[in-house]
Amino acid sequence: MSDRDQPRQGRCPRWMRVLLGVSLALNLLVAGLAAGAALRHGRAGGMHAAPHSLAGAMIRELPPQDRRALSALARDDLARDGHGDRRARRRAEAAAVTGALRAVPFDAAALRAVLDDQTRRRAAVQGELREFWLARVAAMSDAGRADYADRVEQAMRAGGHRTRHRPGWRD
Repeated sequence: MSDRDQPRQGRCPRWMRVLLGVSLALNLLVAGLAAGAALRHGRAGGMHAAPHSLAGAMIRELPPQDRRALSALARDDLARDGHGDRRARRRAEAAAVTGALRAVPFDAAALRAVLDDQTRRRAAVQGELREFWLARVAAMSDAGRADYADRVEQAMRAGGHRTRHRPGWRD
């Protein structure tokens, strides 16, 4: 008896393999659509993503020219700190923390000093940015500040969902 004469064992018909492949593709499509909807419109169960921070909304809703100036100020402050490159600064900070963590014997005071130095530098930059922001807001007209406050409120209510079109900016 040759191999041709023996019935095939263990193989399913071709139509069944095609049907299983189509079924798998449809299942993946439905799962992808559900995951995309959950990520875009909130978490499963109707819980939406937490709103952005108030500080983030206050900066994001500034007129575009003020946001650009604020970004430039932040970059300049960080460059003056001796770490013009953001990645280089983060690597240096991480190296300082991990070095203090690996020290034998461990010195909690040295680690605290590294963390305090990072906190001090960030607080100094944030203070300058806050003063810049406050000066820009103080220069706005009453109507401009009211419009700005409305945009900040709307951004906080949106829970992180930004609108595509922003109304015209007033000074």
